[in-house]
Amino acid sequence: MEAVRTPRFRRLAAGFLAMGSIAACAGSARAQSRPAGVPEAGQSERIDTILKRGTLKVGVTPAFPWVFRNKTGKGDEYRGSSWVFAKAIAEALGVKLEVVPVSNETKVPIVISGGVDITIAALAETDARKQVVDFVTYSRGTFCVFGLKTNQRAAAVKTVDQLDDPSLTFAAYVGTNQASWIPKTFPKAKMRGVTGSGQEPVDELLAGRADFVVGDSPQEPILENAYKDMFSIPSDCTKSDLNPSPVGQAIAKNQLVFLEFLRTVEKKVDAQVKQEELDSIKFAREHPDQI
Repeated sequence: MEAVRTPRFRRLAAGFLAMGSIAACAGSARAQSRPAGVPEAGQSERIDTILKRGTLKVGVTPAFPWVFRNKTGKGDEYRGSSWVFAKAIAEALGVKLEVVPVSNETKVPIVISGGVDITIAALAETDARKQVVDFVTYSRGTFCVFGLKTNQRAAAVKTVDQLDDPSLTFAAYVGTNQASWIPKTFPKAKMRGVTGSGQEPVDELLAGRADFVVGDSPQEPILENAYKDMFSIPSDCTKSDLNPSPVGQAIAKNQLVFLEFLRTVEKKVDAQVKQEELDSIKFAREHPDQI
């Protein structure tokens, strides 16, 4: 039997339908709303995906002073200039940061495959890397060479020119800029590639499998505090001119709208990013045991 629908019932039903329609429109409006300056829907598939997900996936492997673990017990899990930049990107998009740990071997492949939106692990902008990823430059770096005074072969070396010697062995993590730079710069020396991550493969020095490692210049106070027999070439890493190169965050190629958006954000926070780098280096010199 068909139910009898009174005028009052019909009025209530119409009211509920109207309320549902209003709620749906409000939900749609919220879904479509974007922070000021974010490209409109459809212009960047990557940005649309990030906004829908609600997080910015960033590939992280520590590299002082750009992104490193914060051991003070206060603030974020990480700090450094690249971390500050990444937080600014997430804030500009109105989303949260989602950290994806990566290694030196995977920090470039993972961004190419789409496993992360950005690799914020500090990357030197080499010609080889520029073939497969696009960079957003925010810093600059140089190298310093580290050895142990207890190693007679290493201790006998006083200048950079003396490092190009077949009796010397370098160690470097596979997939790093150091691993490609060492054989080009010191072709007569031996090269030992190792897997892993961290500041530098110092275990190779301690075990006697290598005479030298190459690190980023700001690592000097950290390494020399951790290893009392450590020395550097040049003796003052702040004056090193070895392998000066731009440092940036990387995204997969062919994302021009996303790339331009990131570069716009970088310009806005450039002073803040550079100040964080200076503060990090100062902190390391004052508290090297906390890096």
